[in-house]
Amino acid sequence: MKRNTGCGCGKGHAHGKCPDMPACDTAKSHAHFCEAGTVVNPGEVEETIILGDVPVQVLTESDICLPTFATDVKEIRKNIHLTQCKAIPAAPSLGDPAGFTTNVKLFVEGYIHKNIQFVEDCEGYVKDYMVNVPFKCYTRVTGLAPIPIPAFSSKNATNNEIREIGKDGMAANRCAFGSNTFEFLNEPIKCKLLSWDLTEGNFLGNFDNWGRFDKVTEKDDINLVLRLTQKQLVDVPPTMI
Repeated sequence: MKRNTGCGCGKGHAHGKCPDMPACDTAKSHAHFCEAGTVVNPGEVEETIILGDVPVQVLTESDICLPTFATDVKEIRKNIHLTQCKAIPAAPSLGDPAGFTTNVKLFVEGYIHKNIQFVEDCEGYVKDYMVNVPFKCYTRVTGLAPIPIPAFSSKNATNNEIREIGKDGMAANRCAFGSNTFEFLNEPIKCKLLSWDLTEGNFLGNFDNWGRFDKVTEKDDINLVLRLTQKQLVDVPPTMI
């Protein structure tokens, strides 16, 4: 049986998580000064909000080739694994609160792990064959709890550049310049698989002269329930005296 020996795009080792930046040189600082500004949000509470439990239906079809010819499929055990579940805030709908949206674009990918148990003849051992059936679904979800519209950042110094006039007054001073850059760090939307339900149809094919087959075409109806959550500031009720 063939195995996937790829290690991602390009050369080197592939990692699932975002790694730290590589170590770089450290510049010398000449002076240090800081001053705290006016505190905001004192006493507020940050909690994880359930944006909604989202039902998602995925339809997929696959051709599975057994390693040997079979006379009968005895059982197919199944598990579902998600490899991606990412929600990105989308444009607000009419009636959404100002500064908020109730819509996301949802990107879901995964696979059905199937353990197919079959027999080759009228008597003998039951054989196992395991295979992964990939699926994906990209869709829009509406009707969620309000989500703050993400704040944008500007990290490119050429977008908000500060220039000084040159000594001759005819052009900018190429040796003196500045910029204004900024980042707003938004809370990500997290996704969790709560449950799944799978209905499949199996269609046998590629028969030999003895009526045995080695191809199974499967049509899968996958129904997922995904919970979307996000950390948000929550209004605190006034203290009762």
